[in-house]
Amino acid sequence: MIRVAEPQGNTEVILFNDCSPDDSQRIIDEYADRYPSIVRKMRSEHNLGVGNARTEMCKNARGRYILSFDQDDIMLPFDLGGVIGMMDRNPQYGASYSRKYLFNDKGLTGEVHGGCLSEFNAFFTPKLNINAMVIRADVLAAHDYFKPVPGCAINDDVFLMIRLAADTDYHFDENNPRLLYRMHGKQNSLLFHHENQNPFRWMATYMTEQQPDLYKRILANDPPKLTQKNRHWVLGLMGAAVFLRQKEVGLVLPIVNKACEIAPDDYGVWEHKLLVLAIAKRYDEFMETFQTAVERFKGQSPSKEIQFISAMALFFQSIRKPLPKNVLSRYKELSKLNSAPPQIVLDNLPK
Repeated sequence: MIRVAEPQGNTEVILFNDCSPDDSQRIIDEYADRYPSIVRKMRSEHNLGVGNARTEMCKNARGRYILSFDQDDIMLPFDLGGVIGMMDRNPQYGASYSRKYLFNDKGLTGEVHGGCLSEFNAFFTPKLNINAMVIRADVLAAHDYFKPVPGCAINDDVFLMIRLAADTDYHFDENNPRLLYRMHGKQNSLLFHHENQNPFRWMATYMTEQQPDLYKRILANDPPKLTQKNRHWVLGLMGAAVFLRQKEVGLVLPIVNKACEIAPDDYGVWEHKLLVLAIAKRYDEFMETFQTAVERFKGQSPSKEIQFISAMALFFQSIRKPLPKNVLSRYKELSKLNSAPPQIVLDNLPK
C-alpha cells in the first residue's frame, strides 16, 4: 500500500512494473486512476533488473530532481520541499541523503545505515543511501544513471554513488532520517551474495582506471596540491590505493600519512591509518594515532568516533588482547546512541 499526497507544484510519481508476476499492475492501475494528475505508470514486457528499471524511470522523469525509492520500504515523513529549496540555494550539492533504519518482520534490527561522507573512502565504502536520496536530474544523466556493475547482479546504486563522488558534493541530512529499509530472506542483496563477494574492490579498481596517470602519482606518494577542482579525485584515489593494497604497509603507510597531512579533517583518513597500523601490528603508533583521531573529532558525530573504536577492536582482537575497559564502555555508549531510533521511526514502524 502506498499513500500519495496531493501534488504541490510540478510533482510526479512514476510507478514501474518490471514484468512482475504478481498483481502489481492492478495496484499501479488503481493508483494511476485515483491520482491521474500525479501518478504516471510504466511497464516492461521483460524483466530489466533493478538498475535498468530505475534508469528507464529516470530517463522518463520530467522534474529537476529525482527521488529513488524501492517498493518494499517505508519512506518517513520529511520536508522534501525544504530539501529541494536548500539544494536550489546550494548548486554545489549534486544530491542529498540521510540515514535509514533497518527492519524485518520482528521489528527494528538495530542496524542503521548512512553517515557522514568521507572523500577518502568515497570510492570504495561510501556511507551513502540511494534510498530516499534527492538527486539532481541533470547530474544523474551526466553520470549515466544506474549503470549496472559488470558481472554483478546488484550494487548498481552504490556504483552510481561512487561515480558521483568523483566530482560531486553530497549533502548529508544528519538530523532527519528518511527511510525504514525492509530486510527479508528473498532480498536480492542476500540471494546474489555469491556473485557479490567484494563489489567494493571492483569499484575501487574501476575508479583507479579512470585516472591512470593520477593514480600512478598517488602510488608514488606524489599527489598534486589539493584544489577545489581536483580534491575529490586526489583524496578518493589515495583512499582507493590504501584500500586495494592495504597489506603492503611500506607502500600505503606513506600515502595515508600524506592524506592525514593534506586532509586532516577527513575522518576516513584517520580510520584507514588505524587499519593499516593494525595490519602492521604497530601498537605504540596505533595508540598514539587513535588518541589523536578521537581528540580531533571529539563531539562531532558518534558515527565518526565509532569507526576509530571499531578499528581498535579489530586490532586488539588480532593481538589477542581485550579492549581497555574505558574504550569498551565508550563503544557501548556510542553504539546505543548511534542506533537509538528517533520517535519518527517508531511512529512509522509496521506493527
